Amino acid sequence: MKFKKNILLIAKYLFIVSILGFILLFIFLSVYSKRFAYSIPEVMNIELYDNQGNKFLSLSNGNKQSYITLDQISPYLIDAFISIEDKKFFNHQGIDLLRIGGALLANIKAGEITQGASTITQQYARNLFLTQDKNIKRKIDEIFIAINLENKYSKEEILEGYLNSIYFDHGIYGVEDASLFYFNKHAKDLSLAEAAMIAAIPKGPGYYSPIKNYENNKRRKELIIKELLKDKKITIEEANQALQEEPKLYGIPPQTNEYNAPYFQDLIMEEIKKILVITPAKRQSYKVYTTLDISLNKTLEECIEKYYPYNSEIEIAVYAINPQNGHVLSVIGGKDYQKSQFNRATKALRQPGSTIKPFLYYAALEHGFTPATTFLSAPSTFYINGISYSPNNYANIYPNQDISMAYALATSDNIYAVKTHLFLGNGIFAKTLRDFKFTTKINDNPSLALGTSEVYLSELVNAYAHLASLGKEVTPTLITKITDMNDKVLYQAKNNTQRQLFDKANTYILNETMTNVFDNRLAININVTGAPIANMLTRKYAAKSGSTDFDNWIVGYNKDIVLGIWTGYDDSREIIRSDEQKYIKYIWAEAIETYMKNCGNGWYEMPSNVTAIALNPISGNLTGPNNFTKLMYFKKDNLPWHLLNNNKTNQD
Repeated sequence: MKFKKNILLIAKYLFIVSILGFILLFIFLSVYSKRFAYSIPEVMNIELYDNQGNKFLSLSNGNKQSYITLDQISPYLIDAFISIEDKKFFNHQGIDLLRIGGALLANIKAGEITQGASTITQQYARNLFLTQDKNIKRKIDEIFIAINLENKYSKEEILEGYLNSIYFDHGIYGVEDASLFYFNKHAKDLSLAEAAMIAAIPKGPGYYSPIKNYENNKRRKELIIKELLKDKKITIEEANQALQEEPKLYGIPPQTNEYNAPYFQDLIMEEIKKILVITPAKRQSYKVYTTLDISLNKTLEECIEKYYPYNSEIEIAVYAINPQNGHVLSVIGGKDYQKSQFNRATKALRQPGSTIKPFLYYAALEHGFTPATTFLSAPSTFYINGISYSPNNYANIYPNQDISMAYALATSDNIYAVKTHLFLGNGIFAKTLRDFKFTTKINDNPSLALGTSEVYLSELVNAYAHLASLGKEVTPTLITKITDMNDKVLYQAKNNTQRQLFDKANTYILNETMTNVFDNRLAININVTGAPIANMLTRKYAAKSGSTDFDNWIVGYNKDIVLGIWTGYDDSREIIRSDEQKYIKYIWAEAIETYMKNCGNGWYEMPSNVTAIALNPISGNLTGPNNFTKLMYFKKDNLPWHLLNNNKTNQD
């Protein structure tokens, strides 16, 4: 009897000592954990919308996932996680000493780490700061960080962060995206059965995914429902209904467009930083309404894939803008964003070649030229300040006769361009380029007419937009509106009133003249530059292509869209292969035709101070090579002198 009493007394003392030991351990851990400077990251949620008002991406602190608050999560789901993962969550200070003690004994018996006894706070600490490795060091770090978080944050803040950071297999993080993926509904709308199925997954994401292993998930779902019933979180009626329910599974990635327009996305994030001054204290959630045309962007990506040269490393950049309002419709900065995030559309300086010539000819129109103005195109050497300069035509092909500006544009004649530049005089062309808002360095020499000064594709296309708008100012816009999640407007883009910067008549005349690049009738000794794609076009477009040894370009437009494309090697290797030289034209043609299916005819009404005269577009006279005429356009107060008294002049 006495022996029995002694045993009980020893057990009592051991129990007291154990309790005191746990208390002292907890005090030590609490004090020591304060040495750790871990903080929950400030959350900034951004939802991106396209130009049709459709959400195409959710970002949480830059990651492509949805972040939601506790009030946006079904109570069933919250209770399910607490019941199955950490019943004492609202009562402990980060760790559950009794669970740790039980897990320790189980691990000693097993001779390895089989149980972790991690609280929700510990799991959250691991998700934020640690690896998933099972070892003693990581477990100790996890405990210290968990206690540290409990000292700094409320239970609600920890729980919210935890539910948004859990992995649910299939590349899905967070309960919102898990709900959308598995059940095609928001987390706040989950039924009890659906909530239990979601809560079942994190214990072993691959093993318990209902899409991969439905029966495994079902067994754990039933366990969770029974735990909820035991914890009096649900009624027996709710439990029975949930046990019988077999929710429909979808398996649809919530971010199906997560890789749509990634270069555009990067520009949007840069733009947001310019518009909103965001500090850690001012972070919140935003809805960002962009100008992105998802359909056009998809079409461009498909065309690139379709026409991209076989076994090539050549790069590509695309930039599209609506000239009526300045809305940037699409930006593609490279062939493969996963391999290179460098945006060649906005950051790569390259020589534009002949795509610069329309601005030279606009300057010429402003100084009295007309589409019928002629120069002799033949091998030429120019002497400027004692220095000789001998430009060449493509393939050294020359008409060796007087040709019109219209023909020079259609065939990209270099001799005509240089003569025009020199005729206008120093500074005229350079000033015109500045007027069209080119900001890059301009080397004002004779070769400027041939596009030797480097530009960005985005600036080139934006400059063309001033032509496409008939001379009105076009301000590139990526974001139209930013609101908070309650739709309170925080930023509204200014109404683009479009001042008239350039002469309407001259821009119209130039636009009409640039349609000749697709008219094969102008080919006498060389094809027009748009010949390869002329039969692909069903509408009227103005366009200009350009090439150097290292760059290929095309920019074309009407009143609804300006689309520009560049191709070349990042290391400025010479482009030798013919398929690498030509394929961008096919991309341009198919993409712009697809876009215009949802638009009108896309062309302009002739200004009242412009007249149309049927002339030979090669010679600029009533007759000329190939014996055909077509309408050419002139200001009424600037008709070609040799036509002023001709009876065949007709007003259109």
